[in-house]
Amino acid sequence: MTDLRSWPDEFAFLGEDPARRRSDSLDLGATWRTAGSNDAWRVAWLRETGELYLCRADGHDGSCTDVSLLAVVAREADVDALLDGWRERRTDPDGLSWVVRRTAPLAVA
Repeated sequence: MTDLRSWPDEFAFLGEDPARRRSDSLDLGATWRTAGSNDAWRVAWLRETGELYLCRADGHDGSCTDVSLLAVVAREADVDALLDGWRERRTDPDGLSWVVRRTAPLAVA
């Protein structure tokens, strides 16, 4: 997986930018996996900043570590188009790779 930018945890990611902290988010699930791993990942999009990111879903408290920015997508409709079919893919054994492939053309450094 190619990281555009990464943070150790969601607190660091959100804390870096006040717009992230106040933004509503579109949660795309916390059941994403990569082939051969039992780690669960959460994918979410922040409405105010347009940031689509993933993080390792660590516990029942909703905490996340290993945050990576996937892309910046301006509108929710564009997220829907980019990840069309995500509900069916989120429980695939390698569904996270599907997300990364879909977002790769929009990756920003």
